[in-house]
Amino acid sequence: MNILFAVLIALGAMVMLAWLFARAKPSSVVKTGRSVAAVVVIALGVLMTMRGMGILGVPMVLAGIGFLLTGTWRGRGAQGSARGDRPHPRPQGESMSLAEARATLGVEPGASHDEIQRAYREMMKKVHPDTGGSGALARRVQMARDLLIGD
Repeated sequence: MNILFAVLIALGAMVMLAWLFARAKPSSVVKTGRSVAAVVVIALGVLMTMRGMGILGVPMVLAGIGFLLTGTWRGRGAQGSARGDRPHPRPQGESMSLAEARATLGVEPGASHDEIQRAYREMMKKVHPDTGGSGALARRVQMARDLLIGD
């Protein structure tokens, strides 16, 4: 009877988790999954250490702590508010002159910040991958904008 009760509880927990994961955002599922897996590894490591298998248990505890910290740092770094404040990184190996940047956006040498932004938006509507353009063209337009605004 106890085994049947345990199986029913486990099935109920799985159904509830499936329902929760189906309603959650994918990024939060990944973050939560990392944390849960790390806690399970830590708990198993502690249990193994307490049962006399410290050679296996201690590395599991350390690995679980590492997983927990890595998942936490990665989640903050990828979603941090400072990311929007940084300029877009220039792809390595690609460079562009001011004349090429002006030609890419179709602006004159004395163009103001607003004119550059307006030209950038119009060009991105044409070359963005979501509207039939390519990622390489979109990066080139971004590079031109960044170069001209920074100049």
